Amino acid sequence: MTKKININTGNEKNVAIALLLWFFLGFGFGAHNYYLNRFSIGITQLILFVIGLLTFLLGIGIIILIGLGIWWLVDLIYIFKYTNSSTIISVNSSSNNNQLDELEKLHNLFEKGVITKEEFDNKKQKIMENY
Repeated sequence: MTKKININTGNEKNVAIALLLWFFLGFGFGAHNYYLNRFSIGITQLILFVIGLLTFLLGIGIIILIGLGIWWLVDLIYIFKYTNSSTIISVNSSSNNNQLDELEKLHNLFEKGVITKEEFDNKKQKIMENY
């Protein structure tokens, strides 16, 4: 018997919002990175954009802006990576049902706010190590 459980870590970001930010404010400003909690990358993109604009007439800025454009396209992949934070666990044998039940109970406690994210992650890791 195979049973699948989707354990949500509570860090979901809306894909539609991330894509809109990427499309309209992503190139140059890196707004989607701030939304996805990738602040250092967003700041780096903004600094490179300003340097590229300031040095555009010298020819250096063109190279920087082309590189930033390629980076902007690659970030599209990361949007889907960072907006999906679920873990799917498959169990094939009945001997693992105890651990599976324990994971379900742990997830329910997390959803109800009884335990924090750190406690959830630590206990989940311990269960997965015994799995």
